[in-house]
Amino acid sequence: MVSESYKSLISMNKILLSLSFLFTILVFKTGFCQDYAAELSKHREKYMVETHGRFPDQKQDFYEANERFKIIATYKKPRKPKTISVPTSGVKIKDYTEFAVVSFMVDGKKHKIMTYRPSPVLPLYKNLVFVPFKDPTAPQETYGGGRYMDMDTEDFKDGNVIIDFNKAYNPYCAFSDGWNCPIPPKENHLKVKIEAGEKVPLNGH
Repeated sequence: MVSESYKSLISMNKILLSLSFLFTILVFKTGFCQDYAAELSKHREKYMVETHGRFPDQKQDFYEANERFKIIATYKKPRKPKTISVPTSGVKIKDYTEFAVVSFMVDGKKHKIMTYRPSPVLPLYKNLVFVPFKDPTAPQETYGGGRYMDMDTEDFKDGNVIIDFNKAYNPYCAFSDGWNCPIPPKENHLKVKIEAGEKVPLNGH
C-alpha cells in the first residue's frame, strides 16, 4: 500500500515539473519577443532614414510592436492570374498582376488579402510582392488612403507564408502631394482593425 507521504511526494514532483515547463515556455517566449522587437526596430530605423531623406520635415509615428499581427498564414495562387489597372492618387494608372490570395486569422476570424506583382516586373524588383490594403483604423489612426507592405516571392513556400502587418508603411502621399500612389483595391479593404505598422504622420503634410 502506497503511503500518504509518497503520494504527496509524487504530487509535488508533478507540480514542480509543470511549473518548470511553464517557466521554460515563458522564458522562450520572452526571449523571442525581445528578439522580434529588436529586429523590427532595426527595420523601422532603416525605413525612417530613407523616408527622412525624401521628406525631412515629416515626423513618423508607429504602433508598438505587436506579435498578434505577425501571422502565420496560408496562400493560394490563382490558376489564371488577372492583371488589373489600379487607379492612383495622381493621374497615372498602374498595372499589377495577381500573385496569391493570403488567408489569415485575427481574433478567431478569417480574413483574406490579395497580393500582387508589378506589371511588367522590373529587374530591380524581380522578387517584389506588393500588398496594398486599407482597414478601419483609417483615417483616424492610419493614413486614409491606405497602407502598403512589401514581401518577397521567396516568402511564399509550400502553401504557407508569414504576413507581418508590423511592417506596414505609408505611401509617399501620406507625406506630400503630387505623387501617384496606388489606391488599395476594394477586395483589400479589410474589416478588421490592423493596429500595427505605421500611423498617420504626426505633422500631416
